[in-house]
Amino acid sequence: MIRWRLRILMAEKKISNKELAALSDIHPTSISKLKNTDEIEQISGRVLNNLCNGLTKAYRSRGEDRIITPGDLFDYTFDSDGNYTESNV
Repeated sequence: MIRWRLRILMAEKKISNKELAALSDIHPTSISKLKNTDEIEQISGRVLNNLCNGLTKAYRSRGEDRIITPGDLFDYTFDSDGNYTESNV
C-alpha cells in the first residue's frame, strides 16, 4: 500500500494550505484536496515537483535546511492480502 504523507509534512512545520499554495503555485483548493487524502491514485510530475519545491521553501523559512523529495511524500508497505496480479500492471 502506498500512503500519501502531505498532511504529515505540513503538520510538522504548521504549514497552512494558503502558505503552501503560494509557495508551490498550486490552487489552495487543490492543496486542501491533496492534504485530506491518505491514498492517492495518481499525481502529475509537475504537481509533485511544485509540492516538493513549496514544502522545501516552507521548511527552510522555519530554519530547517531540508530538501523535500517525492520519497518524503510517500510511504510504502507490502500488500500481503493477495490483491496484486500481473493483470493489474
